[in-house]
Amino acid sequence: MFTGIIEALGELKSKRQNGDQTLITLSRPSSFDNLKYGSSIACNGICLTVVELRAESFTVQVMNETVKKTTVSHWQTGERINLERALKLGDRLDGHWVQGHVDKTALLLERTTIKDALYLKLELPVSDRALMIPQGSIAVNGVSLTVAELSSGWFKVALIGHTLQNSNLSLARPQSRLNLEYDVLGKYILGSKSSISKEWLHEQGF
Repeated sequence: MFTGIIEALGELKSKRQNGDQTLITLSRPSSFDNLKYGSSIACNGICLTVVELRAESFTVQVMNETVKKTTVSHWQTGERINLERALKLGDRLDGHWVQGHVDKTALLLERTTIKDALYLKLELPVSDRALMIPQGSIAVNGVSLTVAELSSGWFKVALIGHTLQNSNLSLARPQSRLNLEYDVLGKYILGSKSSISKEWLHEQGF
């Protein structure tokens, strides 16, 4: 489990195929001094497991199914990747619940700067419209963001200065693809809506 608050950026050092897995080696931030084999790290919002560990780098494995659903296949050597270690019990939850289970990728349609904020306009499949609400939460490349504007085929998020300085979203350009993870609470509600009734709500104390 993660919060969508990016801790550091890691440089992609290498990407190699190993059977049905892709092994990705990233530079290890100095603050990641408590990593161990088996640690979970969100890399551009994808929950991945550390399988190799060195003083200045670490390697994670990506299954082919994950490669198909995310932007991993587009990652290039030298690219900067958003990194977040798993949430520890007792930590502050500054973003929102992020599982690191990317739902799909979305095309960046437009970048607009208004005063000190950068607005990103991303495509939204009509079939996923019910998973989002105005002012709701969305993870884009692992970054916890608030939906600033919502339409039937697109949505916008606003990036403040801190996010621009501490994530790779400032580098994203139109026509590039970004990882999306919809709010898990919305997914559970949508998945169980057939069982929600006035009687059920009354039983739950509403």
